[in-house]
Amino acid sequence: MPVEKATIKTVEGKEIAVTEQTPIPCFRCGICCTCYQPPLTTEDIDNIASALGISHPKCISRYAHKAPIKEGYLLKHTKKGCVFLAWDADGKARCTIYPSRPRACREWFASLAKPECQEGLAKLKSEGRIMLLKELFPSYEEQKELYLSLEKVPPQP
Repeated sequence: MPVEKATIKTVEGKEIAVTEQTPIPCFRCGICCTCYQPPLTTEDIDNIASALGISHPKCISRYAHKAPIKEGYLLKHTKKGCVFLAWDADGKARCTIYPSRPRACREWFASLAKPECQEGLAKLKSEGRIMLLKELFPSYEEQKELYLSLEKVPPQP
């Protein structure tokens, strides 16, 4: 299976090849939460039900639907995406059950090589102008996490 790649350019003109396996801090664009319906394991349903203070059957009836997959259920979506997707005042996506989110969501990671993340980055750009790192990641910790993730990328031959 071929590895998807993306090439990013720094302001200094340096090119960095990023593979799908290179995780980066999430842009919180919400694209993945509007595109996908994660499968729900029994453990996922129990965790969500416990976090919301409702029974397992009530959790299924409100937030899941039966599907012909191994797990048996998918998380419900509305016209706007995941039933647990919310938007902060600054326009950033937020999971309202983040500590109890399904395993599929916990295993997902953002990467510049993923089409969803590329779409999210394009969504954040405005009028083709250069985006500054502090606009993508306002906190120093998030900026540092991005730098560290890019340092792990092997140089392109």
